[in-house]
Amino acid sequence: MIVIRAFEPGDADAVSALIRRTMRESNSRDYALDLLQPLIDYFSPEKVRRLGQERVCLVAEASGQLIGTAALDGAELATFFVLPEYQGQGIGTQLLAAIEAQACALGITRLTVDASLTGAAFYARMGYLRTGVDREGTAGVQVGMEKLLPWLRS
Repeated sequence: MIVIRAFEPGDADAVSALIRRTMRESNSRDYALDLLQPLIDYFSPEKVRRLGQERVCLVAEASGQLIGTAALDGAELATFFVLPEYQGQGIGTQLLAAIEAQACALGITRLTVDASLTGAAFYARMGYLRTGVDREGTAGVQVGMEKLLPWLRS
């Protein structure tokens, strides 16, 4: 059973490790590892702990192990990772639905993401459209995408 819950400061070591591992194993298919390395280094446990206090951060947990994470930085999706062995099993879909629900609760009607080449197809399947504005990130091209969220008037 997968549990999606709020990030807690004690999760920082495990979240840092899952981000770093996922970048090394999954993102290195689309980006050179030497270009990914500064990002891998950036996501230290201390940095993850700080980001967890500055953003809306969620984690996915299975049998006591953290297997995914996603964050909302204003109206932008950030730090979205699922461990390689759990990819393609619906974990990312659950995380994305939970973070979109958080965004809706905050009154956000449009989410943006600078998707990695690795993640762009996933976001497209989840209803995100290319904005036509790609940017050159630390490791290479990132695909600008956005999604209009349902908004209910009270």
